[in-house]
Order: sequence, then C-alpha cells, then structure tokens
Amino acid sequence: MQDAAPACRFAEEHLGIDLKNADAATELSSLGVDSLSLLELMFEIEEKFGVTVDRDAAPPRTCGELVALLERVAAGKS
Repeated sequence: MQDAAPACRFAEEHLGIDLKNADAATELSSLGVDSLSLLELMFEIEEKFGVTVDRDAAPPRTCGELVALLERVAAGKS
C-alpha cells in the first residue's frame, strides 16, 4: 500500500484545510469546503494520481471520510 500522505497534502493544499489537526468528525462544510470544491478536488486527484474515484459513492462529508477516501486513492482502490 502506498503512503496516503501525498494525497492528504494535495487535498490540504487544494482545500486550504489541515487534516492532520482536524477531528475526524469535523464536517468539511464547517471548514468552508463546499460541494463544488470537493468535486474539483476529486477530478484533480484522478488526474494527479492516475486513479478513478467512484462517482456513485457518496462524497465525503467529514474530515475522517475524506482521509479514508484519500487512503483508498493511495492504495489504488478508490
């Protein structure tokens, strides 16, 4: 399994949030992350990491869900 840190750093930079210090239950919307930002992030993750993010899956709503998605991306299982 690949390290998820590069994907997490990429998401942090794109969204302007700090996943390392955020509580897993923190709603992304409370950090100013809207649905358009998440959609753009998913497209950029696909391009940068050469993976396909499941479009049928519910988008992440919390920091914990986003980190789990990024871990799947790093493992090539998105």
